[in-house]
Amino acid sequence: MHARLSSPGSQLLAAALTAALLMAPVTGSAPASAAARPTATATTGTGTGTGGPKVVRAERAVTVSVPASANAPGYTLDVATDELALTTRRAGKTVLATASGDTGALRCGALRFTAADGTWQHATGVTDWTWKNGVLTVTADSTLDGATVEARITPGADRYQLDWDVRGGGPKQLGLAYDLSSAGHWYGHGEAETPQGGPGVNQPWPLDAGEVDHEAFGPASYNMIDPFWYTSRSTGLRVDTGDVMDVGLNRGKDGLGTFTVESPDTYKATVFVESTPLEVYRDYIGIVGKPAKSDATYEQYAKPLWNSWAQFYTKVDQEKLLDYATDLKANGLDGHTIQLDDKWESNYGNLTWDPKTFPDPKGLSKKIHDMGFDFGIWVTLWINLDSDNYQYAVDKGYLLMDAKDTTKPCEVTWWNGQAGIIDLANPDAKAWYEGNLKKLMDTYDIDGLKFDTRFFDEKCAPRKGHQATDYQKLGTELADEFDLQGAGIRVHWNRTAHEAGFVTRQVDKGTGWDSLRASATQNLAISTIGYPFVESDMIGGSGGQPAPSKEVLVRWAQSASLMPLMYASTSPVDTNDTTTGQKVDYDQETVDLYRQAIKTHEKLAPYIWDQVQSTLKTGDPIMRPLFFDFPRDEASYTVTDEWMLGPAVLAAPKLSTGATRSVHLPPGTWYDVNQGTVIRGPKTLKGYAAPLGVTPAFVNLKAKGAAKAIRALGRDDAPAASVLITPDAPSTDAGEPFEVTTEVTNWGTRTLKNAKAALDLPEGWTAKATGPTTTKSLKYGATLTTSWTVTPADDARWGSHGLTGTATYNGHSGSQKVSDTVRAQVKAAPGSVREPYLTNDTTTSGDAQYAQAGDQFAIWAGGQDLSGWKDEKGVIYRDDAAGEKATVQAQLVSQDSASPVGKAGVAFANDLTAPEKGGYAVLVMTQGYGLEFMTDSDGDGKLDTWAGGGSTYHPAYLKLTRDGATYTAYASKDGDTWSQVGTAQVLSAAGTGDAGMVASAANVNYPGEDIEAVFSGFSVSS
Repeated sequence: MHARLSSPGSQLLAAALTAALLMAPVTGSAPASAAARPTATATTGTGTGTGGPKVVRAERAVTVSVPASANAPGYTLDVATDELALTTRRAGKTVLATASGDTGALRCGALRFTAADGTWQHATGVTDWTWKNGVLTVTADSTLDGATVEARITPGADRYQLDWDVRGGGPKQLGLAYDLSSAGHWYGHGEAETPQGGPGVNQPWPLDAGEVDHEAFGPASYNMIDPFWYTSRSTGLRVDTGDVMDVGLNRGKDGLGTFTVESPDTYKATVFVESTPLEVYRDYIGIVGKPAKSDATYEQYAKPLWNSWAQFYTKVDQEKLLDYATDLKANGLDGHTIQLDDKWESNYGNLTWDPKTFPDPKGLSKKIHDMGFDFGIWVTLWINLDSDNYQYAVDKGYLLMDAKDTTKPCEVTWWNGQAGIIDLANPDAKAWYEGNLKKLMDTYDIDGLKFDTRFFDEKCAPRKGHQATDYQKLGTELADEFDLQGAGIRVHWNRTAHEAGFVTRQVDKGTGWDSLRASATQNLAISTIGYPFVESDMIGGSGGQPAPSKEVLVRWAQSASLMPLMYASTSPVDTNDTTTGQKVDYDQETVDLYRQAIKTHEKLAPYIWDQVQSTLKTGDPIMRPLFFDFPRDEASYTVTDEWMLGPAVLAAPKLSTGATRSVHLPPGTWYDVNQGTVIRGPKTLKGYAAPLGVTPAFVNLKAKGAAKAIRALGRDDAPAASVLITPDAPSTDAGEPFEVTTEVTNWGTRTLKNAKAALDLPEGWTAKATGPTTTKSLKYGATLTTSWTVTPADDARWGSHGLTGTATYNGHSGSQKVSDTVRAQVKAAPGSVREPYLTNDTTTSGDAQYAQAGDQFAIWAGGQDLSGWKDEKGVIYRDDAAGEKATVQAQLVSQDSASPVGKAGVAFANDLTAPEKGGYAVLVMTQGYGLEFMTDSDGDGKLDTWAGGGSTYHPAYLKLTRDGATYTAYASKDGDTWSQVGTAQVLSAAGTGDAGMVASAANVNYPGEDIEAVFSGFSVSS
């Protein structure tokens, strides 16, 4: 470490320092100790007048002050000298601060870097500083001997540039670390990888409300991302790099934002300081550019694109696609295009039809056109190694070369095998590929394309004279030559991508409620990093999971109807469950409500098109968070299921189970399009009526476009009343009373007559009202509140039970009934199990607990993990109950763990108390990542094979079968229709073994946390 420069110790030197600071350049040295610090301070201007930045040397910091101006609020930046750290203040209040301190944690220190040995180091005390030509240069020691840090800060009116380097020490990567709480809430980033399954089933909003652990955050990523973040305190961070980053926000709940560039080169960042988050966004767009056009037409905004992927995945053929289009047409499910996704080619990269599945592609195209649809297909630049075109491309030098050995083509692994990637930087390669596409389109009357996969991979080497970031631009330019049919393209990180104005489709989502919610917050994230023409993933999801439920599909369509574009696949008529191969038929109401969502969006299209034109002028997002329009409304910063669609429409669709929701209205005068009432905000509408046929939306009457939005969205057939039950997840023990409240509210314009509240209960349960249950009249805005004491049956089963509140009333259209349902949880309590069941605890803490009530079982356990590296779990099992041909089965009713990889399920082993004796296999559901089927293939007691994935659901029916050494895992949502998870050979299985239920908290990153797992119906048959 470097010795710090000593500070002057006499009044004479202090006076000389003050005099020197009055002249440019200004320099200073950090004091050796607090006791030796001078009391004098010095001030200097930029030399351009009193209105520019000023630098002040205080006792423990060098402070840069930027005065307010007509278009900027002004700020101060304190550069701490004891340990180099940056604190940004606006009007005297902290709005952004770096992390500090050295507690040994991986991510501590403001300006941090990794040494040659991979250890984390960071800047420490400031040894010198200068202020010259508007740049503050700061030099600091570091925790690594022989390494110093030099930071250069260039202040501007509404931002400052921060560039810094490490001198000496051979750094490998450089990063900034911020205290997240210093800036309020954090947003931006784009599609975030999270421990909870993001971006496929999770997108925290704000980002600090969850955990972001994004290790491969870079320009070649398939994720739609930009290195830009902004905060609720109107600050922002842009990292200017073309290298891969490792980004963490609240990673491991550490409260830090860490932004690491995988390069030793100069770290370049811009910090924005504004009055509102929208102004921060506009500053960013001023750097990276705004759309010069929209690649989608009016019709593509107005009507859905129907893509075949989630309907069929790769099990598609000509007959199925025509039936699909015919059903949509026959049921009035309008759309502008039928787009054939993956698996039409004879082989990936050939760009020729598979004659077995598509015997007459020309006829297919004609029939689709005759129905009034355009026709499109899916394409990729990735050519599989067994494709006819692969060797041709190799021989011609048309493929990207390997980064480690540039004499051979780069080979990449994707979901369809091994492939090479066409090098778009090679003009001949681009012309060859482009010519093949145009010939294909001309021959078969194909109107447009969906480009998939990436244009570059980090395993490959850029063509000489190019960088990895160039391939985003090259891909953008290629795609811009074709009609993308509202499917857009996933390019990002550079000005060309921003200016191209492509529609942005999300990464594939799951098919559950969590994915629906993620589709909304992810659009907010994408649109506020500069890609305003957003759509959700295919309505209903497309992640290879079981078909969406009726409720999820309808709610997703309703949500998408209030977004800029609608991207559809799963037909509300019928679809196929890819996990079972079974046909799924939806009822007529599903078709009707989906059709209604399409018509709503089509009626709203003139308003949406106005917003497209406005965005082309301003760059502002169309779909945006409430606080972009209402920055002083504090409640808006944490609303996760509402958004503004342009300045006039507040969308508040229902994104979860139930028939009511709370709606937050910011300040303003709002028109309720469902009830025809006017509401003055700010106001929270508690228990707002949102049955399956109603999509809550409100119009800001003073906003531009309000009249057009009301004409599109207004309706008069929504139920006037709602019933809300609170709490929304009551919990109790069997036979133990608990309290709930029903609130029947009139949201309509007319008085309701003879309103009555009631509760529908599970069999054997009772409820006693402790307040009025009826009223003769219920005026607009009035609420009938009833308290109830509910008592479960003494033998109520553990788990969740439906509790339905109902309200009947007489309205203008006669007698009506509305309802809402919550799930009441009957808790298990630790106790014991009865013979023939045994227990075993392999957790480090050794404090697992168990319970049994009839055919119900519960396990409470810790454990670092249940996998190959750690096998720590609580077990309830039957000894020697499973023969050489056996089935173990159980219903996993519920599980609850802090860790997203907490696991619970069923197991086989020769001896479950000693897995090293062989025959070991487990099938578990994780808390957030779906199923895992793991086996011990070599008999050493360690789980070393894996299959699984998908979404987590409960109840989950889990089944393991054994046929000698062959183990097969199955799962089901209903206990009737089973999907195979995987099969494996467990050669160490011998004779009769144990079978049981297992649970592990998998708490290696959540020390001390336990899992609670509840099972029922456990059985072993041989």
